[in-house]
Amino acid sequence: MSDTGSTVKTTQTSLEIVSTIRERGGVRTNEIVEAHDVAKSTAHKHLTTLERAGFLRKVGERYYIGYKFLNLGEYAREQWPWFTAVKAGVEELAERTEEECDFVVDDHGQIITIVESYHKWAKYGSGDGTKRYRANIGTYYPMHATGSGLAILASYPRSRVEAILDKWELPALTDQTITSRSELFDELDRIEERGYSIGDQYYAEGLRSVGTVVTGADGTPLGALSVSGPSYRIDGSVLDREIPRAITDVASSIEAEVESIAGPV
Repeated sequence: MSDTGSTVKTTQTSLEIVSTIRERGGVRTNEIVEAHDVAKSTAHKHLTTLERAGFLRKVGERYYIGYKFLNLGEYAREQWPWFTAVKAGVEELAERTEEECDFVVDDHGQIITIVESYHKWAKYGSGDGTKRYRANIGTYYPMHATGSGLAILASYPRSRVEAILDKWELPALTDQTITSRSELFDELDRIEERGYSIGDQYYAEGLRSVGTVVTGADGTPLGALSVSGPSYRIDGSVLDREIPRAITDVASSIEAEVESIAGPV
């Protein structure tokens, strides 16, 4: 980390070990020794401490992410002041559009899904090898490649967008992904004028998404709503009128509810 003076080294090491276990889908002690260049005794202490606290599970000689994170993750969602209003809004949006809908927030320059709703008729992907998409709770996505992420970026000062790009860059996920800063800033200008974003196969081939930012009582973005589905279905008047109308209506309803919860400023 760049600011090592403000962090606790042992805690940072434990967190990095957890990330390694998450990335590898489970590890043995020797893998932690090699990945983090620590003594075997040190690796063992970190793993044992995390396992006894419930943050890791040990199966045989391998360690896996523990259920304590699930407990904390649900708590993090539900203690968010606007969770109930956002959840109701996402469910309403799914019913109106009959597509997969979610709500994401910015977490250090990436978006993470905190609420999702799958309409019973919504299907994306097929048996032809097309990459499937589902807005899974707790999943991180790059901001530049998703409709909701683009909506959030468009609401930020350009200096903040530049800082996010410096950290995460613009990796290509498909042939359609925006990979240049000038192209991205042009797109953000269009989103500001239009009032909503369109992620046109930026994240996965054949997937189109529409997003719009939801702001708090003070005007700062809380996160963004999105509607996602196959490009052949989200097209024509559905793309131009029906989904934009539905998503902006629901965003306005959530904002009104948030303002009533927040009370007078």
